[in-house]
Order: sequence, then C-alpha cells, then structure tokens
Amino acid sequence: MSSKLSEQFDKISDRAHAASDQLKASAENTKERIANDAHEAHERAAAAAERLNNKADAAEEKAESHWREVKEKWHAHVAGVRAKIDRKEAEIDAHHAENDAEWAEGYALDAIDFALAAIDEAQAAVLDAISARANAVALSS
Repeated sequence: MSSKLSEQFDKISDRAHAASDQLKASAENTKERIANDAHEAHERAAAAAERLNNKADAAEEKAESHWREVKEKWHAHVAGVRAKIDRKEAEIDAHHAENDAEWAEGYALDAIDFALAAIDEAQAAVLDAISARANAVALSS
C-alpha cells in the first residue's frame, strides 16, 4: 500500500480513537460543553460532507468528461467503420457490377457466336437443300 493510502487509512483509526475518547470524556463535561462538542462535530461532519460532495462533483465531471470522450471516440469509431463498410459495399457493388457487365458481355458474345454459327449452319442447310433440289431435278429429267 502506498504511504499516502496508508496515511489516509491511519486517519480513520486516529479519528475514531479521538471521537471515542471525546465521547468517553463527555460524560464528565458540562451540558454546555457537550452541546459545544456536538455543534463542532456537526460542523466537521458538514464540512466533510461538503468536501465529499465537491470531490464527488469533480469526480462526476471527470467521469462524465471521460465518458463523453469514450462515447465520442466510440461514435467516431462506428462512423469510421460504417464509412469503411460503405466504401467496401461500393467497391463490392462496383465489383459485382463489373462482374455482371463482364458476364453480360460474355453472354452477348456467345449469343453472337451462336447466331453466326446458326447463319453458317443455315447457309449450309440452304445450299444443301439447293443441291438436293438440283440433284432431284437432274434425276427426274
């Protein structure tokens, strides 16, 4: 325990002993002296309560200030994370859009290739039909 804490803790014992001694001695004191001691004890208690209130107010302000700072840092952190998520979503959206565009372009090229192949196939089929017709005409004459 640090010396300051030890000293403060010892004050508890010292004050309790002093109060106990004063209470024991008060049995021999006059009524006026007891009333005066009681008044002084009330003043000390009120002063101690005021010191505690001031310390509590200062601690509360410090705690509130600290809590406010913690909350502000947390909100800034959350906002930063949210912004990062939004950027990533935009990147992901852009990435998905890029992928979608690549897929659509690929599909269009495949459809064109299919159409070109179908034209080539149609041309070959037409030529085969013309040839078959010419052969049929030649054979029927």
